[in-house]
Amino acid sequence: MRFTDSPERPGDIDELRGHLHTEALERSAAVRDALERFGEDPHAVHVFAYDEDGSLSGGLVGSLTHGWLTIGAIWVRQPRLGLGTNLLERAEARVREAGADAILARIWDFQSPEFYKRRGFRPSGAVRDRPTGATELTLVKRLTVDATVDDAALHPPKRESFDTAATVNIDPKGVARPVDEFRDEPFGLYMARPADHPQFDYLESWLLPRMHLRATRFRFTPGHERDQRVYLDVARVWREGAVWHTEDWYLDLVEHPGRPIELVDVDELLEAAAAGLVSITDAETAIRVAAEASSGITLHGHSVDAWLAASGAPVAWHS
Repeated sequence: MRFTDSPERPGDIDELRGHLHTEALERSAAVRDALERFGEDPHAVHVFAYDEDGSLSGGLVGSLTHGWLTIGAIWVRQPRLGLGTNLLERAEARVREAGADAILARIWDFQSPEFYKRRGFRPSGAVRDRPTGATELTLVKRLTVDATVDDAALHPPKRESFDTAATVNIDPKGVARPVDEFRDEPFGLYMARPADHPQFDYLESWLLPRMHLRATRFRFTPGHERDQRVYLDVARVWREGAVWHTEDWYLDLVEHPGRPIELVDVDELLEAAAAGLVSITDAETAIRVAAEASSGITLHGHSVDAWLAASGAPVAWHS
């Protein structure tokens, strides 16, 4: 066998791509379906804006492949005048008509990621030092499939609000969830509400600001029962008048009856801290809180409730 830096025959590159294409069709029903719906060739999706004098004011260059619009470039001469939004909306309208599933954008961290987030895009990954000193971000906006899909472990801290006056919980996706009960105690806030999740239909939570924790019990639907009792989210918890807030710090602790507490999602916290999505101070606080909780729960017979009561937070549950 010999190795070369360039193809020896004119058709070798096309042959290589052909083999990959054939293998993809053989192995993936999803690829076969996408090619049947959208064809094999990429479709250009471009939008350009011109001033009255004919000069270019802005534009979007993209390609629709396998049901996904990939934005190759978007630029406007004068930001903050709404032109960027207009370009994006026009491109989105075109691919929606074509039945596209999603839009994907890869940008650097200095290219206004908040612009995309405000328009429904969710972070799906980050690569630091590509090139050195910059971070490449991937953002996704899902269109015809489930828009609540979590596209990757790496995401900004999830935030929720709990309006006790309006009896509503605004979840991390911005959906207003009616609440059956709020109860304000000196050590925290209790909430109980229905849920429309396929795996559970009701949840109870305690927000515990002094302890940087949210404790939750889920009522799982038949066939989705789990060997867990209380689920602890490590989080910043604060109150502004009648509205409480949480900012999730990635780490979770899961109580399994009669067994040691389980710490999960450490990798998410470390990746988020490395990407600058959470401050080093908050990450250190999250680790300390998780360590103290794990130790305390273990010393109280692996019982979250017993440890919380001994720590001045005697929580109670309806279920």
